Amino acid sequence: MLPNFKSNKVIGLIDKYTGKIKVVDKINIILTPSYYWMKRAFLEVKFSSSALKYAPSIFEGFLPEGDYAYYVVKSKKEFIFFAYNPDEIISSLKKKGVLASQIAGIYFAQNEMGDIQAPIQCNKDDVIVLHNETILQVKKYLVDESTMKRSLEDIKQLSKHKITLHKSSITHSVKELTPIIASLAALIILYTVQLFFTYGQLNIIEAKPSVFKEYKLPSTFIQNTSIEKKLRKSFKAQKSFRKLIFSILKLPLSQRQRISSLSYEKEEFTIAFEADNYARLRDVELQLRKDLGKLVKIDINKNIMKVKIR
Repeated sequence: MLPNFKSNKVIGLIDKYTGKIKVVDKINIILTPSYYWMKRAFLEVKFSSSALKYAPSIFEGFLPEGDYAYYVVKSKKEFIFFAYNPDEIISSLKKKGVLASQIAGIYFAQNEMGDIQAPIQCNKDDVIVLHNETILQVKKYLVDESTMKRSLEDIKQLSKHKITLHKSSITHSVKELTPIIASLAALIILYTVQLFFTYGQLNIIEAKPSVFKEYKLPSTFIQNTSIEKKLRKSFKAQKSFRKLIFSILKLPLSQRQRISSLSYEKEEFTIAFEADNYARLRDVELQLRKDLGKLVKIDINKNIMKVKIR
């Protein structure tokens, strides 16, 4: 008989070696250690987002051959590093009959089962146990079966440490990103064309007086100086706008940071970022301030940051 998850957004413990399961509505999946590798390390950095770049080195020579993604959690004074193979997890869940549309979230057992009071069975041969603040998957015969549980009743609430099953730095799907990409492309083309014509007009103004007549420009120096100032101002604004566009495109967003909205109105560019915590938004803020300086006005409210650029 298949395990049956009936209620909306239930929590299910899924192991690599279990068979098919039946899911109704949505399920929050907790992956057993059979799906991931874990290491602890002390680093001279403050945030998990800063520690993430060290993950490949932490696991170097430790992982089987494959294409891995990484996740980092700060725990007291140390960092807990996770390595996992997104393609392998996706394939495994698909074989078990779990559709992507049925998944509310995916979590690691290490981050969700730190309060379990007894061994929890995860397949016919193995159980999950807590030992020295680490979740382990061990053989069932190593524990007292009379204390073993089959449910996740000790887990009252899931953490914020939800993982993604792709390695893109932006957590939008291609479908979600299409309008934003199209808008950015259109704006770049528009301003490149305007920049070209403005630059051409600027060259005309700076040329010899003989071109005034040829291009039917005003004959007085004051009028031409006024036009030159306007063109220079427009030229400078358009260069700044191009710098802004490329600064956004090159932002090193992590797996848990994303662009949620983007708009341009009345010469003001507004872009909203989302992340799972304040520290990750601060990373984006610092990068934008480094690239754009005083051009940006930034407001952070909980896990959403709005950036206005004129």
